[in-house]
Amino acid sequence: MGFNTLSNATFVTFPKGQGLKEIIRGFQETWNFPNCAGAIDATHIPIIAPKDDHADYVNRKGWYSIILQAVCDHRYRFTDICIGWPGRVHDARVFANSQLMAQAVNGNLLPSSPEWTQAVGPTDDNIDMPVVLIGDAAYPMSSWLLKPYVDRGRFTEEEQTFNYRLSKARMTIENSFGRLKGRWRRFLKRLDLDISYVPNLVTAAVTLHNICETTGDIFDDRWMDRVIAMNVHQPEPYQMRAQPMDGKEIRRLLSRQFTEER
Repeated sequence: MGFNTLSNATFVTFPKGQGLKEIIRGFQETWNFPNCAGAIDATHIPIIAPKDDHADYVNRKGWYSIILQAVCDHRYRFTDICIGWPGRVHDARVFANSQLMAQAVNGNLLPSSPEWTQAVGPTDDNIDMPVVLIGDAAYPMSSWLLKPYVDRGRFTEEEQTFNYRLSKARMTIENSFGRLKGRWRRFLKRLDLDISYVPNLVTAAVTLHNICETTGDIFDDRWMDRVIAMNVHQPEPYQMRAQPMDGKEIRRLLSRQFTEER
């Protein structure tokens, strides 16, 4: 039911080469998070009830929507989008069926050669960390996608420190969605048009958003206040199956490193 939307590759494209290096440097310098190629999350676009399968579009907050999954860079620009899945679908399922996931599994999304790795962890216990994305608890842990520790009632100091650092860096995607909806406030209310037109409309808005962010177009902070007041952000994250050990090991060593840097 959902599909991946390809917009103007000049303005919405996943980084490669020097562009990727600039984003990695940006997350390091701005958010103090190493070897990060972007933050991933999903948000809901309000729609009128579709004629067919309308129950599938009722999200966990009780209104009709389609899902926009996106990755952004450190400057609030979108580098990948997947738009069109019904609001009832979990973020994890959207991710599992996206072109982004397929490219990552095939090794075509992020570079893995030694020159792209970065040594992380305490000096007596470190590993070469690959380039990664960062997400929330909805996403599966892997060597190329890190997420926070789950609250089981008692965080260690290292777990708290890691979650704090990841959360700060991951706020880029929250802010990107907020700035998108702040600029195009029509997305804060129900789109009264046929659902078949919505993906192209959202894709056009994302493209224009990136142009605005790239050219330094003025963003009024009061627009973000309106977004927060409308409270239309995505539902609570869905918990996925157990995490592979490679991602856990990267997270464990980053946790120790971040704590030692405090």
